[in-house]
Amino acid sequence: MFFIFLQLIIFKIIISNSSYQQSSYLNSTASLSGWFFTQSKSIKNYFGLKSVNNTLAIQNASLKQESFHNYTIVSENEILINKEIYKKKYLFQPSVVIQNSTQRRKNILTLNVGENKKVNKEMGVVASNGIIGFIKDVSNHYSTVLSLMNTDFSVPVIPLNDSCKGLLYWGKDDKINQISVKGIPTYFKIKVGDTIVSQGGSGIFPPNEMVGTVTKVIIPNGSNNYLLKLKTSVDFNALNNVFIVKNIYKEELDSLQTAIYK
Repeated sequence: MFFIFLQLIIFKIIISNSSYQQSSYLNSTASLSGWFFTQSKSIKNYFGLKSVNNTLAIQNASLKQESFHNYTIVSENEILINKEIYKKKYLFQPSVVIQNSTQRRKNILTLNVGENKKVNKEMGVVASNGIIGFIKDVSNHYSTVLSLMNTDFSVPVIPLNDSCKGLLYWGKDDKINQISVKGIPTYFKIKVGDTIVSQGGSGIFPPNEMVGTVTKVIIPNGSNNYLLKLKTSVDFNALNNVFIVKNIYKEELDSLQTAIYK
């Protein structure tokens, strides 16, 4: 211990009388201090995560409370909103696109779910930002989708803020991410930039699912109806995660419509 004490005295004398040793000592001390403070800050941040997470949890809870403060679940498929009972109509099955053709006139997608997830023909398929198509064929673990980018596809649509119905289809001159609407009478006011959504009457898609925005308004010669050109809200070159739509009451709707036309 006496030896260590003498070494410390000698070290102090050297540092006090040598500018080079002082500089080296200070640089080493600064580096060591910087490293120490960096590690200390990292440790503090790590242990501070609990507080940050608690704050975020409180904020998320507050947001959810604002969104659902007047909702009460009555049963599995029913919800109470402002003293009125609403029944769930659509279920959404997540799936992944494992194949997608875009260069043909009859483009088809393939999904990674099938009968194993209770997928059936004519179920709608949507993305988070719009409609994609409907189920064409189903196997045990896979299903194919008739894409909007297919000349065999058609579905009734309406402008977002109006009730006039048109027919959505992929025209011969339409390219990828372009689509057409025909059949809306010209006495309705349609302009470039208007949003077109699904009507929902077919039972395949929920109402007001995004389709696209109007890029061109055409009145063909001798026609009383518009021909609208749209840019699709979905980018069909970048499809990955999608949702298969099941209308809980579709069988009832189809049965009723079949009986009408017998």
